[in-house]
Amino acid sequence: MSTSIDERLTAFFRADQGLIADPFELYRDLREAGPVYQWQDRTLVTHYEPSRQVLSTPATLQGLSVRGSRYRKVIDAHEEEDKQRLLELFEVFEKRISGVDGEQHKRLRRLSQRAFTPRFVNQMQSDIQAIIDEMLEPLTGQSEIEFIGQFMYHVPLIVLLEMYDLPRENREQIRGWAGGVGRLIGADLSVAANVREIHRDVFALRTYLTEFFDRKRGAETTPLLAALLDAEGDDADKFVQDDMIAVLTQMVVAGHETTTHLVTNSVATLMRDRRDQWELLCEKPELIPAAVEELLRFCGPVQYLDKLSGSELTEIAGVEIPEMSTVSVFVGAANRDELAFDDGDSLDVTRTSKPHLGFGFGPHHCLGAALARMEAIAVLTTLTRRFPDMTLASTEPIAYNANTLLRGVASLPVRLGAERH
Repeated sequence: MSTSIDERLTAFFRADQGLIADPFELYRDLREAGPVYQWQDRTLVTHYEPSRQVLSTPATLQGLSVRGSRYRKVIDAHEEEDKQRLLELFEVFEKRISGVDGEQHKRLRRLSQRAFTPRFVNQMQSDIQAIIDEMLEPLTGQSEIEFIGQFMYHVPLIVLLEMYDLPRENREQIRGWAGGVGRLIGADLSVAANVREIHRDVFALRTYLTEFFDRKRGAETTPLLAALLDAEGDDADKFVQDDMIAVLTQMVVAGHETTTHLVTNSVATLMRDRRDQWELLCEKPELIPAAVEELLRFCGPVQYLDKLSGSELTEIAGVEIPEMSTVSVFVGAANRDELAFDDGDSLDVTRTSKPHLGFGFGPHHCLGAALARMEAIAVLTTLTRRFPDMTLASTEPIAYNANTLLRGVASLPVRLGAERH
C-alpha cells in the first residue's frame, strides 16, 4: 500500500533518513498534485515558474520570523525557558541579510557587497587552488579517505577563514558551531533538545566572532575584513555591530556548508549513479563549469526556502494563501520540473537550459554564489585531472545529515586511486 503525500511530508520534516537520502519521488508526486500543495501550517510551491514568482515578488517576506506560522506552531510545545531560547534564536536570524526585507535588506546587502565584489572573488582563484592542493597533499597514496572530514569541508572553510582573517586552526570548532546554526532552518524545532543545542551553538559562534572582531578594530587585517569593519558605525549607511555579526555568521555558515554539500553530493551522485558522466568530465574538463550548474540543479544541497506571505501575497497559482503563513519554495522539486527542464529527473552534464534555482532567485539570490561556483569548479577540475579513477569505498547506502533544508552527505569514504600527473 502506497504512503500518502501527507504521511511522507510528516516523515520528511521529521528528518526521515530515507526521505532525505531520496526525496525525489515525493517531489514528483507533489508536482503532479499541482504547483501548490497545502500541508499543515505550510504552503509548498513545487513548480518552477511559480517558485520564481514567489522568490522575486516584493510581496514575499523572509520566513524565519516570530511573525510567521512556523514560529507560532512550535512555540507552545515548549516550557518557558525553551520558549525564550527559541525567541532569541528567531530574533538573531531576523538580523541576517536573508532574514530582512525591503530597505533594510537593500542596506545590508549593499554594505556587504562593498567587500564581496566580483573583482575580489576573482582574485581568490589562485588561493583556492593552493588550499585544494595543500589539503590533497597528505592524502595522496592513501588507500581510502573520508572525503568530507579529511578533505572537502576544509577547502571552503579555510577560504572563508582566511578572507575574514580568522585563525584556520580553529576550523573544527567553528565547523561544529556552524553546523548547529545551519540546523535552525532545517531541524524539527518542536523538539526541546534541538532548540537547546542550536541555541548553544548559535550564541557560542556569535560570542566568538564578536570577541575576535573587537580585537581586530584598528589592527592590521585582510582587505575583506577591513572593508567590513570600515562599513561599521552608527549612521544610516553603516553596519551596527549586531548587523555585522549577524551578516558574518551567515557568511561563515552558508559559505562553507553549501559548497561542501554541493561538491560531496555531486561526487556521490557521479560515483554511484552516473559513472559515465564522471568519465566524460575527466575526458572533457571544459564541460565542468556547465556541469556544476547541472549538478546544482540535480543534486544541489538547498531543498526549500521558507518565506512568509505578506499582506499583498494573497494567492499563488490560483491558491489562496493566508497572511503571514509559511510558504516553502521547494527548489529541489522546482529544479526537476519537466515543464521547465526536459527529462528533469535525469542528470546530463552537457545540458543547456533555463537557469536553476539552486542559489535562489530575485533580491535574496545567494550573495556568495560566485565564490561557491568557483570553489566547486576548482575542486572538480582538480579531482578529475589528478584522480580520474576515484571510486566509492563502500557499497553501503550513503547516510545523509538530519537536515531537511540543506541536504548533504554525512560521510563519504572514497578510494582516490592512482594519481595522474
